[in-house]
Amino acid sequence: MRFWIQCTRFETGQPIHINIALVGSMSRDGERTVLAFVGGDGQTIEVTETPEHILAVHLGAPAAAP
Repeated sequence: MRFWIQCTRFETGQPIHINIALVGSMSRDGERTVLAFVGGDGQTIEVTETPEHILAVHLGAPAAAP
């Protein structure tokens, strides 16, 4: 299982590697996906990929419905 995924920082367009196991939630804000990390510090990061893309990269493409 892959724990590290590559996303693109919204502000700079630079790639960043994120440990998906540390992401507590994902939400959309217009063109941005906001990743909130687990823990008490409230750290977030904004990336360009959609939550669906992030999950597909980590979990694989969803199976087609019969």
